[in-house]
Amino acid sequence: MKKILVIDACVRRGESRTKKLLDRALETLSRQHPDWNFELLTLMDMDLKYWNTESLIQRDELLAMKQYDAPVFALGRQFQQAKGIIIAAPFWDLSIPSVLKVYIENISAEGITFKAEKDGLRGICNGAWMLFLTTRGSLYGGTDMEQGSTYMKAISRFFGIRDFYMAAADGLDAAGTDCAAIMHSALEQVEKLCGQLS
Repeated sequence: MKKILVIDACVRRGESRTKKLLDRALETLSRQHPDWNFELLTLMDMDLKYWNTESLIQRDELLAMKQYDAPVFALGRQFQQAKGIIIAAPFWDLSIPSVLKVYIENISAEGITFKAEKDGLRGICNGAWMLFLTTRGSLYGGTDMEQGSTYMKAISRFFGIRDFYMAAADGLDAAGTDCAAIMHSALEQVEKLCGQLS
């Protein structure tokens, strides 16, 4: 059974537009691949901690001793073992929500998700693909003001995940836009991308 890790970084409760993209992706993939096992992490429900001086010292000591089975690396091991990654996160202050950045900092560790070699760092995750789902209030897609998807694509490559896919609903809060039409198009895009995942 193929394990797919689903990371819900939708900050707002209730009517989250990004969550609608995630729900459509899970509905589509569950229908297309009933043998896949989806493991869901809802980041807003987790007590994630950012690194400070003391916790970094403790983490680095464990890494130096190659104690990769320590509890502090559990999220990293889970990410490393997944065959596919789905991440849903809204565009937030030109990038991604801080809870997702903290999660990424928690899983990013040498010997867990990447390896140091003579010619640099190499990702060692098992995932063949990452599907990133996002919504943006402004029309920033494809501009230098949009740092969320570019960061996630770089992180995907850094961790050794071969293929990066993205579906986005852009300009949802821009004056005069048809939000329903934008979401409809984005949901169709999600379904199309899901058909490419294996």
